[in-house]
Amino acid sequence: MFSGQLPHYVEPRKLADQGGLISGQTTVSALPRLSEFEHSQSQPVQVALTFERDADEGQRIVHGTVSTELVMTCQRCLEPVSCVVTAQVHLALVWSEDEIQALPERYDPWLVTEEKMPLATLLEEELLLALPLVATHEQCPTRLPEGAEPEGGASDETSAEKADNPFAVLASLKGSQK
Repeated sequence: MFSGQLPHYVEPRKLADQGGLISGQTTVSALPRLSEFEHSQSQPVQVALTFERDADEGQRIVHGTVSTELVMTCQRCLEPVSCVVTAQVHLALVWSEDEIQALPERYDPWLVTEEKMPLATLLEEELLLALPLVATHEQCPTRLPEGAEPEGGASDETSAEKADNPFAVLASLKGSQK
């Protein structure tokens, strides 16, 4: 149905009843909740969504993929790393909180509050949920420091003894009350 240029708003109920298809691309900059990925704003976001009725329950559903490439910070070396983020969409349209309880396990709910819903909100949510927990390089470009000993070659036991005891003040107060 929609191919190439993505619509700003969709009518999910109508699309599901008609068996609509939305495919095309936008950019990360068109998704405000992804604004923290400064170096990815010009990256394309590929969208392929099918709206239809589930053959078993007759539930209005949305399925497909949303994918892009985001530049994140590697949690090992703190250098930029490009991560391909692909969200597999399996949503059921619901109009109230009560309907969520009755959904089959294979679907996540999409709470539809109006006839026309912004497509960007759906795309943002799915991409944010698909982000990796920890972004890392396969092989970091910079050599990471090996486990160096603390300064002066002190052992862990000596370091622990020298560390301030936060309860030392309480012990001195307890001793002065006797």
